[in-house]
This record gives sequence, structure tokens and C-alpha cells, in this order.
Amino acid sequence: MARPPITRKNPYTPKSGKVAGITFTSERQYRNALAREKGFTSWSGQQRQARKVRDTSDVNKLRPSERQARARALDALSRMRNDGLSLSAAAKEAGTTVNAVKRHAGSALTKTSGRFTAKRMDRLARAMRFPTDDGLITLEIRDSRTATRISAYWHAVRAYLHTGDTSRLRAFRGKKIHVQKRAYFFVTDPTTLDRLFDAGELDIDDLYDMREAA
Repeated sequence: MARPPITRKNPYTPKSGKVAGITFTSERQYRNALAREKGFTSWSGQQRQARKVRDTSDVNKLRPSERQARARALDALSRMRNDGLSLSAAAKEAGTTVNAVKRHAGSALTKTSGRFTAKRMDRLARAMRFPTDDGLITLEIRDSRTATRISAYWHAVRAYLHTGDTSRLRAFRGKKIHVQKRAYFFVTDPTTLDRLFDAGELDIDDLYDMREAA
């Protein structure tokens, strides 16, 4: 049975663990105590702590909820780069929080004059979806420049699928990316995109694959 929220009227005294016997009168007070036991200054500090993910094998070790949170954080990062959004605006559009972006993509952020911006480049591992003529595949991307191109391409695909306007796809015609010494061409033919979408191959809401990359 889930524990009810901790409040002044409903205090909580753990019976086991490192904070056993201490009475807490708020959730934040309790979370801060747990975070300090783990070596963090506070709960928010723990939330901001960047995860060390070297490749997608490390991503797969995260809990499903953490993989989803990391994917949303990377999506927010790409929105900052592609659309020039602030950290808070990008986090909101990506369906996440500022603290989650700092936690999972903090190494790709820089703070100037009190404002966070995305660094021009990073080496964060990403498992990204990529359409081909035969369907959707997942690629392990280690270069943020390639990740940014794929993200911009997906924005163009979304624009076409939502409006029928092909103008944003023109920038990708005949263009390709190189991943692990293999070339992958961008699919820009409207008929092919329609076929993939009708077959359920284009999940336009999830740029990042939370499963293992192929």
C-alpha cells in the first residue's frame, strides 16, 4: 500500500533505513534527508546530478522511468539548439522539467549571465529513431551535430505529416548521415513517408528510442 503524503498533520517516522527514528513533517524534508545520506546536498541537487552514460548499454541499465526521463531531456536539449528555446521553455515542450534536463544532459549545458544555453556540441550517447525506405530503425548516435541534423529532419517530417507542406523536407533531399562508417539517406519522398506512416512505422512523437539500439 502506498504511503500517504507527508504533511504537518500527517508526519512520517521511518522504522528502518538510515533515517529511521527521525520524524519528518514534509515530503521535501524527507527527500532532502535521503539525498544527504547518498552524498548530495539536497533532493533537488540529486535530481540535477548528471548521469554518466557512455553508450546505449549504459542507457539500458537505467530503469524504464529513467530512460524515458533521459529521452525527454535529450529532446529538450535538441529543441534548445534547433529552436533557440530557453531551458524552461524547451523542458516544457518536451514534457519534462528543468531539473531533469540538468540531471540527464547537464554536461551539454552552459550557464552565462544566469541563463542556461546548450553547448554547440556534446558527446552524449543517444539511441535515435531514423526512417528508411523499409521502415524505422534505431541508430546509436555519439555526435551531437548528427543528432541535431536528425532532430531537424524529424521536425520537417512532422511538419509534412501534419500539414502536407514539403518545403522543410527540401533541405534533406539527397543528403545523408554517417553512423559507424555506414551512410543513411534521409527519406524525403512524400509517397514513401505516407506509406511508412500508414503502416505505423513513423512514431513522430518519440525521436529517441528508449529500447536498446541496433
